[in-house]
Amino acid sequence: MVSEKLKLIRIEADLTQDKMAEIIGVSKKTLVQVEKGRKTLGFTAAALVAVLFRRGEIMHSLFGDATLDVLDLVATRSNSQAWYRTMGGKVWWTEERREGSYSLQKHVFTGHYRIIDEERYLHYYSLDPAEAEKRLAELTGGLRSEREREGSVDE
Repeated sequence: MVSEKLKLIRIEADLTQDKMAEIIGVSKKTLVQVEKGRKTLGFTAAALVAVLFRRGEIMHSLFGDATLDVLDLVATRSNSQAWYRTMGGKVWWTEERREGSYSLQKHVFTGHYRIIDEERYLHYYSLDPAEAEKRLAELTGGLRSEREREGSVDE
């Protein structure tokens, strides 16, 4: 997502391609390739852009006020464990759907989606509703299978 918006981020910051390349530690040639959509930034460069320009409108449109949280989630995420406990989202988040112990929520202003569990731990964060639904299905798939097995034992 950062790669796709890199040119806009650079222009918003009023930086030349040379200066932006220097700041994020890539060659000007690489920067041009990214801006033209021929390459994407690696995680380190994308994370640096996100952190350095997080107060700009372009970055805010991507991640809202959660830029650092999203980076931390991506950097430390494992497939099975959440790492970050939220406040529950009763003010800025609306629940789109609940599956088992997971809640798919949408941010009131930014339109971002996230999945938290009943203890308010964050499991997923995205702008893409289809990806959020897919991740919710992945998270709850094991729960459904377990419930189905338990149900068949009871019968």
